[in-house]
Amino acid sequence: MNVMLAEGLHKQTISNIVNQISSLGLNCIRLTWATFMFTRYFDQTISQSLDDLKLEGIKLGIIKYNPNFLSMTHPQAYAFVVNQLSGANIMVVADNHVSEPKWCCEDDDGNGFFGDSSFDLDEWVKGHTLAAQFFKNLPNIVAISLRNELRGPKQKGSVWYRNMRRAASAIHQENPNVLMIFSGLDYAADLTFLKKIPLNVEPNNKVVFEAHNYPYWVTNWDKDPTNSVCASIKSGLDEKVGFVLGNDGGGAPLFITEFGMDLIARNDSDERWLTCLLTFLAERDIDWSWWGLHGSYYLREGNVDVAEPFGLYNFYWNGTSYPHFTEISAAAKHDSSGLCVKSDQNNQIELSDCKKASGWNQEGDKIKLNGNQCLKSLGNEGGSVVVSTDCSSSSDSSSTSWKFISDSGLHLLVVDNNNNNNNGLCLDKDSNSSKLVTKKCICVGDDHGCLDNPQSQWFQLVPTNNV
Repeated sequence: MNVMLAEGLHKQTISNIVNQISSLGLNCIRLTWATFMFTRYFDQTISQSLDDLKLEGIKLGIIKYNPNFLSMTHPQAYAFVVNQLSGANIMVVADNHVSEPKWCCEDDDGNGFFGDSSFDLDEWVKGHTLAAQFFKNLPNIVAISLRNELRGPKQKGSVWYRNMRRAASAIHQENPNVLMIFSGLDYAADLTFLKKIPLNVEPNNKVVFEAHNYPYWVTNWDKDPTNSVCASIKSGLDEKVGFVLGNDGGGAPLFITEFGMDLIARNDSDERWLTCLLTFLAERDIDWSWWGLHGSYYLREGNVDVAEPFGLYNFYWNGTSYPHFTEISAAAKHDSSGLCVKSDQNNQIELSDCKKASGWNQEGDKIKLNGNQCLKSLGNEGGSVVVSTDCSSSSDSSSTSWKFISDSGLHLLVVDNNNNNNNGLCLDKDSNSSKLVTKKCICVGDDHGCLDNPQSQWFQLVPTNNV
């Protein structure tokens, strides 16, 4: 942004902000930087920048909470923030967000693609060279993202390959210790061109691809069945970006570096989108970063000290605007609540927080807990669900078989011994407690005509537990 300084320093001390980041359970920050910060404003101080922008009130706030920043140059301030994060064991992804420091992103903002008014190729490569040199002394910068959200009418695959390879070579030559993160086209939504021509950047074990996703990219939650819309979202992500995880993409890592929603308005469509996207991330064990952490901006598009409705922090930077954030990523979980599925002391299954989450996996028609207990239904509507050490074959009447069904693939259906649907019963949350029970499946068998909300019956088995 215009000030070229991490946000929020006029409202809280840097130590308070970093401590809150840790309390949210985050272990990495995607910290943006502008090309011009290194090529044109390298020696400008924060104080000079604030004066040039006539941000007197912002400057007074920084004097109150973080006065030492004012005499720092922009790169020095960036390094100070990175070092503060390092002290809390928080990694940093240094993201080249724009060339000209300003709000991003529009097709015609001059920062979209090579050849735009503020996107000169040589200056961009020079900026990466200088940045890579500077970052060498900041070991918790684990990756450099080469460019955020390439876009606009000048997009061309052949130009992308040529220029990305050139910048990657310059970065690796100056700083061989960092990963290099590559965004695709169309606002980081499309990597399909890699199916035809691989990137071929060496060393290839330093290559990571990134993608973004937002709820306003999906417009049909209110018109079409939730199961079908979610299935479409996940298949679209696999088609456009997820394929890089497999052989078609060379088995490269994928990092969802932006997804988020309005945490103030919090409408139902956004909540459904978030739940669906989290199942995609969890099932494929994809790392992610939320847009954004910041609760406000010093200056955004001419407006001073304005709120960021997508921000995890509130406007005052003294608390979160989304108390359930720590629950959105977890091992085996109930997707609409973000809570984890555990067994209590009576072997009944319930929803609880995701600290020390249980390890669930599917083996054939069995759902197993920690490899030695099986999920068992009593077989009646509203009946309890328990875990049992009896994991007999499905022909045993004491055993329960399960299968994931529906367009979304997130409903766990009880199957009887003859492989028939057991009166259409699915795993669900009890409406009066945290216990799990079996209830009549919602929008199953009528996926394409049912407009009810089935999310109380969405469950996801996560292959790894990193909580």
